[in-house]
Amino acid sequence: MTGALKGFCLACAALLVLATSASAQEDDEAEPSFDCAAATAPVEALICADTGLADLDRKLAQSYQALLATRVGEAQMLLREEQRAWAEGRAATCAVEGEPAIEIDDATGCLIALYRARIAELQPEQGGNAAPPSGYGWLMGDWNVAAIHKAPTDPRRADTARAQLGRTMRFAEGPIATLGGASCSFPRYSAEPAPGPQFGDLADYPTAVTVRMSCVGIAMLDVVRLTDEKILVGEGDAVFELERRR
Repeated sequence: MTGALKGFCLACAALLVLATSASAQEDDEAEPSFDCAAATAPVEALICADTGLADLDRKLAQSYQALLATRVGEAQMLLREEQRAWAEGRAATCAVEGEPAIEIDDATGCLIALYRARIAELQPEQGGNAAPPSGYGWLMGDWNVAAIHKAPTDPRRADTARAQLGRTMRFAEGPIATLGGASCSFPRYSAEPAPGPQFGDLADYPTAVTVRMSCVGIAMLDVVRLTDEKILVGEGDAVFELERRR
């Protein structure tokens, strides 16, 4: 989606999507766990508009019902409450009904990541079968903060940066937390042609490339791939050197 459509209102889009969902389902496309013709909420409209998301919605419902059947008494009640809270929080987590409205592609992608993570929770024995993110599999996993590549000039922020040494940062398709504590339910990774000046002289790494991680359209981290085992992470005015954790 182009920048010109960033202000597109998801709530308004719901009317158009719901109007066409019935005919889409007649074409044997994936259907969610609910009736799209009777849906009214913007989050339901997005699910009905995306076949992959609709398929995930149906699979999640199946996983939930299968797990629910194995629970009794209080355990079953707690699972019901947990699933209800998850469903009610989808829109807020992915800013579907927030103002200003975000791009539909961002909201859909966020929901896809959210659904995959929830299915993995309901089916932990099948967690290893989740599809890896396209194009950035080399970045996924755990990385140790090995050194400070560039320290902040402010003494207090420099102390905060030094406190990160030895920590582990995990890059994933689903929820992620930055070194500074910011969380993102759906991180998006996009390649930039070259690292910015904040990373300094990287003449020893002529093939270095920047990967920008954003969350619902807001840039959060810049990652520079130096080698398969070493990356730089720029967060704020600090740049850290990370090594892959084995």
